[in-house]
Amino acid sequence: SGTLASQASRLCLVGAAVAQGRRCRAARRAEAEVQADFVSACSMAPKWEEAVEEVAREVGPGFEAAFVFISELYVDQAQGMAPMLEKLQERLDVEHVVGGACGGAIGQSTGKMAVDFAGGEGSPIEVERGFALSVAVVRKAGAVPFFLGGDASGDLELINRMAQGGSVRSMLLLADPFGPVEKIMQSLDESFPKVSKAGGITAALRVGSGATTSFMPSMSICSRGNKARLLSQGISGLMLTEMDVHTVVCQGCLGVGPKVRISSVSGPVAIGIGGRPAKEALGLIFGAVNEELRAKMQKSLLVGLGGQGVNENSIDDGDWLIRPIAEVTPNGGFVLSEGISEGQALRFHVRDKDSAESDLKLMLNRYRLERTFVGGGEPTGCLLFTCNGRGEGLYGRRHVDASALKEALGEELGSRVSGFFCNGEL
Repeated sequence: SGTLASQASRLCLVGAAVAQGRRCRAARRAEAEVQADFVSACSMAPKWEEAVEEVAREVGPGFEAAFVFISELYVDQAQGMAPMLEKLQERLDVEHVVGGACGGAIGQSTGKMAVDFAGGEGSPIEVERGFALSVAVVRKAGAVPFFLGGDASGDLELINRMAQGGSVRSMLLLADPFGPVEKIMQSLDESFPKVSKAGGITAALRVGSGATTSFMPSMSICSRGNKARLLSQGISGLMLTEMDVHTVVCQGCLGVGPKVRISSVSGPVAIGIGGRPAKEALGLIFGAVNEELRAKMQKSLLVGLGGQGVNENSIDDGDWLIRPIAEVTPNGGFVLSEGISEGQALRFHVRDKDSAESDLKLMLNRYRLERTFVGGGEPTGCLLFTCNGRGEGLYGRRHVDASALKEALGEELGSRVSGFFCNGEL
């Protein structure tokens, strides 16, 4: 569903809905005469122009569209998103490029610096800071780029036409951190109720400081024969008419205390929880858990919300929608999000590295098992939209989530991964 998740990792597995070409173990060399349907490449070169050349050599020709994730340092170096998007469109020779700025990127190591960082050729990497450009290209997806702003600006006519046509199978999305994301997602859900959607919220590109602080656009679309469009305060992405997207959500959190219900709300504020004032209910749970959990609650307290009308006892550990507590009101209410309701299931959670790692493996294995029984072709690639609170800061070591893909999905599929560290997942 088109909802926001926090502190989570959203894995997006893409697979062509048409006859697939031959797959390759890796498109690592320009001379490799193998046709892959999905290729990932991630460069850490010190100059943005070098990074573009490295990923272009890795990818090769013949692809339709690209989804790219550009570190803030490259955006600063290039003085904006447009020069990089236009150069990527030219060098990748694709119809469309949709790109977003990020603090860190994920992808198949490409070029000497990235390979050294990976500890050897052929491994996906998670670059949480510094220079990183990750590119995911698809050969045939029926991709249609779009942008929708919070005030219904952007490609509204195109979106309505595609919704009426019924040809959209899935959507890959990027959202600006300053736009009304939930409102736009709700609109997309209403227009495309059966279409799977996945993506992440881009970085805030700050310019200046103090009273002169402003923000550059953090999203861009560049199509063949056109200049790059710089986009902000909305959602951009690709509508895919010939490719399916399967999503796997890994919360990476540990439930604390009982499953209860929100007993009183006012807009986005949970005033009562479990029949008690919200702050009092939390205090009771805090006093009942051990010291280790108390320390985690003080450091990274989150809430998990159940679906509307869903009984709390039927919700498994990985099925909660995790949200931060944005604010505590003077009367002790918790500001969660618009759309919460009385009777909605709730459970407090904390970020937990052991739960994060085991949950990812569990959900990936569940996905493979489900696909075995459902049938259909194998996915051709992976997009990983992961919370910027994960990574080395959570696990104490690098590349954990990216490596888990190879372990659960196999060497071939697990190496075709691209993505970024998000300000929130869609």
